[in-house]
Amino acid sequence: MKDCQKWTAWLSRGTTMVNVYEKALEVINSGLFLQMEGSFGRYYVNTYIDSGIIKTTNDKGRYITDGYGRQFYLKKFFIDYDRIDYLKDCDPDFIYNLENGEGK
Repeated sequence: MKDCQKWTAWLSRGTTMVNVYEKALEVINSGLFLQMEGSFGRYYVNTYIDSGIIKTTNDKGRYITDGYGRQFYLKKFFIDYDRIDYLKDCDPDFIYNLENGEGK
């Protein structure tokens, strides 16, 4: 089993429509998305941060070491539920796939 498949299986345990966003927020706020192998970490950036579902604050978050050994403080992130509602209207396929575990 590939490493990304192991991460997907671990992160998907107990994931439902209700908490898929909270699970992603946990991965992002912990800095785990920066420590994962390339494409898997980019999945979180492309899917949640770039789409605006998860946004950053100016509050200082965790002190982490990324996959390249660089150490720094992350900013804290939060879920933008208004953005999710907007995407449900204008891009329902994206939200459906996200909430139903497709496209991982």
